[in-house]
Amino acid sequence: MTAYTPPPLLVKTWLQLLGLNSEPEAAAHAKRMINRNFGSVDLAVLYLEQCQLKKAG
Repeated sequence: MTAYTPPPLLVKTWLQLLGLNSEPEAAAHAKRMINRNFGSVDLAVLYLEQCQLKKAG
């Protein structure tokens, strides 16, 4: 089975939902999606940084 990696824009949206004073349900869903796909917020941020380096390089 192939692992699914969400597109960077979606991950960025999830992180923004966590950082904003958004609805609690939206923030909880975003955190759940981040944890399901990356295991932690820190790893999701690292993924975005790596995507930016690939794009710039």
